[in-house]
Amino acid sequence: MFNMAEKSSSKFDILGLLSFGFFLVLLGAIFALTPGLPNKIIDFVRDFHRTEVYSGVIFFAPSSKHPVIYNAAFQFCLVFAIFQVVVLVARFAIRDSIGRKAETLSGIVFWFGAAAALNSLIFASLDWFVFLGWLIVLIGLAIVIRSAVAFAFWGKG
Repeated sequence: MFNMAEKSSSKFDILGLLSFGFFLVLLGAIFALTPGLPNKIIDFVRDFHRTEVYSGVIFFAPSSKHPVIYNAAFQFCLVFAIFQVVVLVARFAIRDSIGRKAETLSGIVFWFGAAAALNSLIFASLDWFVFLGWLIVLIGLAIVIRSAVAFAFWGKG
């Protein structure tokens, strides 16, 4: 029987390790292929200022657009999402646990969603605070998807 708390610790998660390694390689590649990215990140962080979101509610937002940062993050999210699709196919091929498949599926939703939100941020069709709201929605959606898939197969594995 499938236990939602169980992480399939009985066997080593080679695909999880592969995914983490790809995450690091991709992060390094984004830094290597985006000229001046470290300085642009510093500029981005320094550009944050206090903004009144609603009456009496203050939060931080960048003063200006940072398309290089947004584009680098978009590229990272898109490529990592595509890689997660490959990982999910591999999880089915090796008949991995439902928990790991659900985790990978929820990751796919998050990374593709983050790429879509960043794409909208790049083309200025999305406000910074709406972007942050979408990230919160995506985190919640990823949690719901993982839980729903695990619950749907509870007792069937």
